[in-house]
Amino acid sequence: MVSFKIALRFLKSSKMQTLLIMMGLAVGIAVQIFVGQLLTNLQEGFLEETTGNASHVTVFPAEDEIIIDNWESKVAGIQNIDGITAVSPAVDSPALIVKGSQSNSILVRGLDMTQAEAIYELAENTYEGDVPTNDTQVLVGKELATDLTLSVGDGLDIITPSQNTFTLWVSGIYDLGSAIVNERWIIVNIASAQSIYSLGDNITSIETQTTDIFTTDSTAEEVAAALGNSPITVNNWKDDNPDFFSALASQGASSYMIQTFVLLSVVIGIASILSITVVQKSRQIGILKAMGIKDSQASLIFLYQGLLLGIGGAIMGVLLGAILFYGFIQALSSSGDSIISSSFDINFLLLSGLIAVIASAMASLLPAIKSRKLDPIEVIRNG
Repeated sequence: MVSFKIALRFLKSSKMQTLLIMMGLAVGIAVQIFVGQLLTNLQEGFLEETTGNASHVTVFPAEDEIIIDNWESKVAGIQNIDGITAVSPAVDSPALIVKGSQSNSILVRGLDMTQAEAIYELAENTYEGDVPTNDTQVLVGKELATDLTLSVGDGLDIITPSQNTFTLWVSGIYDLGSAIVNERWIIVNIASAQSIYSLGDNITSIETQTTDIFTTDSTAEEVAAALGNSPITVNNWKDDNPDFFSALASQGASSYMIQTFVLLSVVIGIASILSITVVQKSRQIGILKAMGIKDSQASLIFLYQGLLLGIGGAIMGVLLGAILFYGFIQALSSSGDSIISSSFDINFLLLSGLIAVIASAMASLLPAIKSRKLDPIEVIRNG
C-alpha cells in the first residue's frame, strides 16, 4: 500500500501532466473504438444489404436433370440442419413479358409466399399492393413497373420458351434493393409457376438462409450429405462470391491493423512519459530508498502509476469513443438512409478498455525497471 500511496501522490503532484497522459490515452482508445465499431457495423450493414434478401445455400437439380422431385422430404431434411434459418422451394424459368407494344426478358419466380417471406420479406418490401394470393396474380419489381408503366391491377402477358401465353394481373410492386432483381424478376405463387411450365408437383430449386454467411461452404456440405444420393447440386453464396469475401477479409485486417497501431502509439507515449518521470522523481526515489524502501516497492510505484493512468484513460476513452460513434451515426441518420447499423457492442467497448489498462501497465514496466536500478547514494550525491 505504501507504493500505491506514493504513486498516487506523484500523480497528484503533477496534475496537468497526469491529465494530459490520460487525455492522450483516452483519445487513442476513442479512435480505436470508433474505427473498430464503424468498420464492424459497416460490414454487418453491408452484409445485410447484400445477402439479407438472398439465398445463402441453394439446391439445384443435377446437371442432367431439370427438376427436383419429392422435394417436400428434401426440405424437411434441410430444415433439421444446424445453422439453417429458412428453407423455401422455388420454380424458376425464363419468359418474355409483354404489355402493349413493350416487351422485356424476365425470370418467372414461383415461390411459396409463406416460406419465402423468411428470405425475401416480400410483404415488407412490397410498397404498393400486396403479394399474390391466387394463381393469376403476379408481383413485379420497381424498375420493371417503371419500364412498362405497370400499376396494381394491370394485366400483362408472359410468353414461355414453349411459346405458350399466359395473362397475369399485377397484385403489387416490390423493391428488394437491387435494380437488377427489380427489373428481372416477376414473382408468382409456386403453384402458378408449376402450372405455367407444366412441372406437376416438382420444383427447380430449394433456397435457404443461414445464421452465418461466412460458413455457408461448410453448411452446403452438410446439406449435400443430408440429401444423400439425390441427383442434386448444392451451391453456396461464399464460393459463388470469392472476391466479395476477400474484400471483407481485407477490411477486417485493416481494421485490426489501425486499432493495433493506434494503441501501440499510445503505449509508447506512456512509456516515454513515465521514463521521464523516473528522471524527474529520481531524487525523491533515492531519498525513499535511503529511508528503507525496497527496490521492488520503488518499481511498484511506477507500475501503479501506469495502472492508474490506464484506468483513468480507459474510462474517458470508452465514453468518448461511444459518444463519437453515436454522434456519427446520428449525423448519418439525419442525412438519409445508411447501411451502417447503429448497434453498440458492449463487449468490444469493455475489451478495448481492458486492453488499454493492460497496455498502460505494460508500458510502465521499463520505467519500473529503471527506478529499481537507481542507486540512492549516487542520486542524493548528484541531486
